[in-house]
Amino acid sequence: MAACHPARAQRASGANIPAQWHASAVRKGDPDPRSQGSLVRDDILFALLTVLCLLGITACTFDEKAIAVAPSQVVVHSVLDGGTNQQEVLVERTLSGSLTINHSVRYDVNDPINTGGGVPVTKALVTISGPDGVATGFEVQYAGKAVSYGAGRYVVPLRPRPGARYALSVRASDGTLVTGSTIVPSIAPLIQLPGPPVVPFNRDRDTLALVWNPVPFARSYGFRTESPFGAFLLFTDTTRLTLSGDIRNVFAENLQRLFIPGFQQTYTVFAVDTNYFDYYRSRNDPFTGSGIINRLTGGIGLFGATSTIASRTLDVTQQPVEPSLEGEYEIAQGPVSPTGKPYIDVMRLYVETPGAAFASLSGWYSRDRRATTRDGIAGARNGTSIELELLINQDSRQRFARFIGTQSGDSLVGAYDSVSGRVVLRKRVPGTYSDKESRP
Repeated sequence: MAACHPARAQRASGANIPAQWHASAVRKGDPDPRSQGSLVRDDILFALLTVLCLLGITACTFDEKAIAVAPSQVVVHSVLDGGTNQQEVLVERTLSGSLTINHSVRYDVNDPINTGGGVPVTKALVTISGPDGVATGFEVQYAGKAVSYGAGRYVVPLRPRPGARYALSVRASDGTLVTGSTIVPSIAPLIQLPGPPVVPFNRDRDTLALVWNPVPFARSYGFRTESPFGAFLLFTDTTRLTLSGDIRNVFAENLQRLFIPGFQQTYTVFAVDTNYFDYYRSRNDPFTGSGIINRLTGGIGLFGATSTIASRTLDVTQQPVEPSLEGEYEIAQGPVSPTGKPYIDVMRLYVETPGAAFASLSGWYSRDRRATTRDGIAGARNGTSIELELLINQDSRQRFARFIGTQSGDSLVGAYDSVSGRVVLRKRVPGTYSDKESRP
C-alpha cells in the first residue's frame, strides 16, 4: 500500500520540500494476474496503476507553510561567583537566520560568543548593583586582535558578598533593557581544602563519596567534573552524593565512562540560586529559545549566582587489564617538534575498555620528564594497529599529534601523522626515574 508523507513546514528562506509518495514497483513481463477468473492485460494494469499513482500524488499534496523569521531578542548570561574579583556578563542576540554563523572555528574562552556560534551585542551599558554600590562593566580589548575579538563579553569589577542581593542591568545600543536579580548563596568562598590538591582514584575499587553542610539561600547543589569527552553536571537537593568509579557519562556522545584512567579530573561541588537551577534544569529549544525557565525581564538568559563548597582533582587509575601492553613508556627514537622537544618523552598507557579485536586506550604523556605537568591520551587498538591521540589540555576535541603504529615486544613502533621519522617508545619499569626526573 502506498505511504503518504506531508510536506514539512519550512523557514521563509528555506527551499520547498514536496510531499513524498512511495509505491510498490510493478515489473512488466510478470505473469498476468487473475481476478475472479478473468485475465487482466499487462498494459491495462500498468495504465491503471499509473492513474492511481497520479491520484495518490494529488491526494498526498498538502499546503506548504512558511515560518516567519522571529525578531531577535537580547540574550544575557551571567553567574556571580563569590570566589573571584571580576564577574563576566555575556550579551548576544538570538539567531534569526539573517546572519551567517561560522561553526568551523575552535572555541576560545576569550571570545566565547563569536567562536560559540553567536551574535555578540557590543557597546551595551552593563551594571551590577548591590550593597557596595553600582559596578559598571567594560568590554575587554585585546592588543593585536581584531576589533570584533571578545565582542559581547563584559567584565564587571565586583566581588559578591555571600547572602547579598544583586541586580543586573543591560541596556543595548538600540535601547533594549534587560534586568534581573539574584541572591548569592551564603557560604564563605572556598580558598583551599585541607589535604593534598591531587588525590589518587582507582576507578575499579574507589568510590567518590561527598558530604557537606547546608548552605543558606541555596536552591540546590551542583556537582561538575571535567572529562575528555565533555563535562558531567548534575543537581541534587541533598547534602551528600556518592558516585561509583565505573559510572557512565550520560552527557558524552557515546556514553563513555566518566572517570578515565591516566587523566587528572577536577570535580567541584557548589551551591546555586533558584535562577541557576531553574535555567539549567529546563529544556531549551535551539531555534526559538522557548521552553527555558527565564527570570530576566526584557530579554532571555540567566542571571544567577553560585558558591563553591568543595573542589578536588582526582588522579584516575585502574587495575591492570593487559599487562603486556599497559605500562610506562619512554622515547627511544623519534623526531622532535619545532620547539626542540620530543612529541612524547614519557607516557603511561591503559587499556580503558578491553576487547578481543578492538580496545579503547587511554593514558597520559609528557613532553618533558622533568616537568610535573602532563596531557591526556585517547586511543584505540584495532587488531594489531595502535593509534594514540595526543590531546591538548586533556580535551578530546583538541589534538597535538597522532601516533600510529604496532606493538613489537616491549615497544611501540610507528610514526606520527604530522611529521616524518620512525618512532620507538620502549616500556620501562614503573618508578625508575632518574634524579633529574619528576614523576608527572
